[in-house]
Amino acid sequence: MAKLTFYGGVDEIGGNKILLEEGNTKVFLDFGMSFSEEEKFFEFPLLRPTNIDDLRKINVIPEIEGLYKNAGLKINYLPNGDFFVEGTPEERKIDAIILSHGHLDHTGYLGLVRPDIPIYSSAATKKFLKLRSDINKNWAAEASQESFNTMEVDEERQIGKDLTVRRFDVDHSIVGASAYLICTKNKKIAYTGDFRFHGYRKKETEYFQNEMAKENIDILISEGTRLSRTDEKKAFGTEEEVFEAACEITKKEKGLVIYDASPADIDRVKTVSRVAKETGRELVLDDKKAYFVLYLNHNEQKNLVEGLPEIEDFKIYLSREKLKKTSKKFMEKIFGEDNLFVENFIEGRSGHQKILLSDQIVKSKKSSDDYDKFAATVKKSQNSEDFFKAIKIPTEKFIWGPLGRQEILSNPGKYILYTSNGPLTLLQFVPAGKKIEGSYIYGKAEPFNEEMEFSFDILVNWIKLAGLKMEYAHTSGHASADDLKKFIQAVKPKFVMPVHTENAAMFEKFGAKVLRPELKKILEV
Repeated sequence: MAKLTFYGGVDEIGGNKILLEEGNTKVFLDFGMSFSEEEKFFEFPLLRPTNIDDLRKINVIPEIEGLYKNAGLKINYLPNGDFFVEGTPEERKIDAIILSHGHLDHTGYLGLVRPDIPIYSSAATKKFLKLRSDINKNWAAEASQESFNTMEVDEERQIGKDLTVRRFDVDHSIVGASAYLICTKNKKIAYTGDFRFHGYRKKETEYFQNEMAKENIDILISEGTRLSRTDEKKAFGTEEEVFEAACEITKKEKGLVIYDASPADIDRVKTVSRVAKETGRELVLDDKKAYFVLYLNHNEQKNLVEGLPEIEDFKIYLSREKLKKTSKKFMEKIFGEDNLFVENFIEGRSGHQKILLSDQIVKSKKSSDDYDKFAATVKKSQNSEDFFKAIKIPTEKFIWGPLGRQEILSNPGKYILYTSNGPLTLLQFVPAGKKIEGSYIYGKAEPFNEEMEFSFDILVNWIKLAGLKMEYAHTSGHASADDLKKFIQAVKPKFVMPVHTENAAMFEKFGAKVLRPELKKILEV
């Protein structure tokens, strides 16, 4: 008999960690961060957990043998600062993690998991997580790329002796989102992950629905994010409506247009790129978004995501970076001890910015005497292959520093500036004591966002300070109540288990027999 234990996602949005056991086989469906629970004890950026024991203290991760890195080992400290390690490493007891998509509320604790536990996902999810790690290091979320076993659509895998898993693509506000059919010895379990029917990949979700309708599903584990959401009144019904609304706003606006969307929403880049072409404006992406767009398909045997803009379609805004006082260039130009804030183009850039600027960095080093030393240093680094095989981006495609920002502010009707971090972008662009002529289009869920780093109120304050008109053009990443009802009525599962929702009771109004999971309670099915 199969057993399900929910360690997150119960009466909350996000935090999915669902243990499925059949015989001797144990798999997790997602292993995500619980935003609501962490926010009770931690606050970005000043107070954050720094190791697994910090998360144990607030009881947000399951205590399961054979799941975590270095479990069974203990560090003993001596008064003089020395230490020694003792204990016996635990053996692996979990057979796999089945990953629906790359949002942190589904992947945020993967970095805790031992690397010899296979992770099953789409190829696009694997690549997305790699790129996200290049941009923002997160010890709790960073899974080893070697742990991934990617699956094609409709591919079926045997896990252990007692489970088979079949993967499907579904539409969501992130690339690579998956749903799964999991067959135990005598049960068929469908897991939706997060999904919708109104984005660019609507047909993929419809295919999943049609296939599940054929399967006589015993248990449907379904998200229900929007069943309790009252904060999306300004949201449009489809991605196409977002395009139409953004076009209308942009055509009426004579000044600058700034569009703000979730850092993970690559589909919205495609939408705004279409808006730029339709309205005759030039698209400018922030460096993080540009990195995702350029490298998702780079060095892949086939495109993981279709329809992405090419470098010819946009320019890249490099976020403000201070030239280090210890740099050769600073010391050559500055006299005295004044710590002047000098903005920098290529020196001292790191991470994804260094890869974007690799061609400019190599050319600058080749003109100096220290190129061999520089090349040897890079080759020793973790990202050396990424650096030397990077896309060559022409210098004129970069916008940076006061001159670059002034170019945009002096010709505001020429540009659409795309950002995933509105407060930081406005901090850098708003001139002291002056206003910006234009419109700020908010393209995220209001005010809730799965990966929000700043409060909505702070953003609104910056928009007011800038003197921008605030507009809205957004659609949800999750299925509407009507679409969920139609989905359940089409699939006809024997039971529905709600997850990723604060209103599980709503499923009963869809005519479904509901099994309500309780946190950390084993449910035999």
